[in-house]
Order: sequence, then structure tokens, then C-alpha cells
Amino acid sequence: MLNSLVAGLTSGGVYALLGLCVVLTYRLVAVVNFAMAGVGTLGAFIMVSLMDLGLPWPVALVIGVVAGSLLSALIGSGLVRWFGEHDERTKAAVTVALFVAIGAIGLRLFGSTTTGARRFPTVFDSPAFTLGDVVVPQSVLVSLAFAALITFGVGLMLSRTSVGLRLQALSERPGTAQVVGIPAPKLAIAVWAAIGGVSTLVILLVAPRLGGDFSTLSGLITTALAVAMVGSFRSLPLTLLGGVLMGLLEGFAASLDEIQKYRGVVPFLVILVLLWWRSRNEVWDTAHSR
Repeated sequence: MLNSLVAGLTSGGVYALLGLCVVLTYRLVAVVNFAMAGVGTLGAFIMVSLMDLGLPWPVALVIGVVAGSLLSALIGSGLVRWFGEHDERTKAAVTVALFVAIGAIGLRLFGSTTTGARRFPTVFDSPAFTLGDVVVPQSVLVSLAFAALITFGVGLMLSRTSVGLRLQALSERPGTAQVVGIPAPKLAIAVWAAIGGVSTLVILLVAPRLGGDFSTLSGLITTALAVAMVGSFRSLPLTLLGGVLMGLLEGFAASLDEIQKYRGVVPFLVILVLLWWRSRNEVWDTAHSR
């Protein structure tokens, strides 16, 4: 079981990172970005395709991350220009459509689940230390450290720097922010570009363990949304905690033969439980406000 829990920690760090990307996109540009994992997967597959052509992996990595950033920035630019005045539901629906389109393009370019699996570089698979008889790989430490860095680093930036204050103004009152001289469209597109680059790096981190096919990796958006819901799409520390717990739950499920093949439903169960709990609280609050 300890082996499964360690593997779950690796996934947990990645899930936390994806959830943090969802939360940051929502907090900073008021969009629930369903296309995020698809964008990151496309960037990751561009990298591995360039490696297959003989390009050194560091160069291919830079090109893949830049490609993910540019595609995300393009999506953000389109939303800012054509859907800037629309409500959150409309913007979310646009990203759902883009997720479907990116998935179709990715499957067309890189193959299906059975024919399109690629071998991704395993840079962080070396042992970091041993815990009893269990070898803890570097990927556990890297994913958790990266998630903690984003959680606390971005939290400090938003509360302590002028750029962070401008980003908060952008998310809360975009119209007012633009009136007082804050370059709202440019800041929004910069946020989209950063999220695209980080998403590509996160997909590259988890791809060797999940098999490396486009459909599976882009489908991680469901887990990312479940993790973001733990933090109510607002709290970075709770999102970090939710990602780690999600990974541990998945690892625990994988250690039990009776439910091992159903571990993929864990994100959906988390979403259902959270929706039920919050609707229950709303009913309770409504009843007591009368």
C-alpha cells in the first residue's frame, strides 16, 4: 500500500498544479478554462514529436512550452476581444468548445489511445530517497515543490506587489481597472500565456506515468476541476491540499484489488460530493434566513 500512496503523492502534486492553474485563471480573468489541459497536452506532444525528429530534449522542451503559451494566449486574446462583455457561463462554454476542437485536432495529428501513445522523457524518475522498502522518486518532490511554490509565491505576489494588485483589480472590476489606466487586455493575455506554459510543463511531468496518449492527458481537466472545487475556485492553499488528497485517494484505490479498476471515477465522486455538500449548505442557510 505504501508504494501506491507514494505514487499517489506524485499524482497529487500534478493534480494540485492543474487545479491551481484552473483557480488562477478563474481568479485573475474570471474564466473556468476547460481547454487548459488540452492546450498543455498539445504543447507536450509538440515537444515529444520534435524529439522523435532528433531535436535535443532541452530545445524541444522550450519550443513545446512556448507553443502551449502561444496557443493559450491566442485563446485568451479571442475571449478578451469577442467575449469580454459576456458572462462567465458563456466564456466557460467557449472553452468547452475549444477543448473538443483541440482534442479532435490532437487525435488527428498524434493518433488515438491505441496508436498515438508516445514515450516522454523521464527526467525525474531517479530515486530521491527510500522510505523503508519504498523508493521515493524525484518526481514526488518536484511536483509537490512546484505546487507549493506556485501556491505561496503567487499568493505573495497578489498581495504584496503592484503587479499582483493590478491583477486583482483586473479580475474583480475589469472595466474600472481599464478606466484608471491598468492595461487590462494585455494583463489578461499575459495570464493566459503563463497558464499555457505551466500547463505544458505539468502535462510533461505526469505523461510518463499515465501512458502518453493525447486523450488521457487532455482528459485530466476533470481532475483539475475537482481539485479546484475543493478550493471553491478561490483558495490556493485549499486547492493544493485538495490535489494532494486526490492523489492519495487514487493511490489508496489502486492498492485495493476490489476497486482498482474504478479509481478513475474518484474525481467525479469528489465533484458530486462537493456539489451535494454545498447545495445542502445553501438550503440550510436559506431555511435559517427566513
